[in-house]
Amino acid sequence: MELAFTLYRSKARPGLGEAGIVDILAKSVRLNAREGLTGFLHFDRGYFLQYLEGPKAPLGRKVARIYRDKRHSEMVILAEGTIDERFFPSWEMGQINASLLPLDGPLATHSWMLPAEQINPLPLIEAFAAHAGALQGTDIQSIG
Repeated sequence: MELAFTLYRSKARPGLGEAGIVDILAKSVRLNAREGLTGFLHFDRGYFLQYLEGPKAPLGRKVARIYRDKRHSEMVILAEGTIDERFFPSWEMGQINASLLPLDGPLATHSWMLPAEQINPLPLIEAFAAHAGALQGTDIQSIG
């Protein structure tokens, strides 16, 4: 089975609070498990950064649904393509709390959340995956 991935950034709708983000995560866990998708959703400074991976057809359908979602705007695909293996094999949808990000390295600057920034996606995805793997279960916010 060929695995594909998509990494995007979008601007949250004004007023979307923690309850809205928890709702997104809860629904994603349920739907992603059914479609064989894994990844993470990060929220910071009013922007989402989401990485999804899995079979190409379900991933394409999911990205199309996300694009139509009114809880965000200004969606920009930062990277997409194929991968040999999953970076987040056990996360139907995980979230790393912004306060738990490392103080050095590619995750420290948060520049990847700013709309004007161009990013090199592979080091960013690898850094999130390595950081997620280094955290203990209680440090990772995961719904489900």
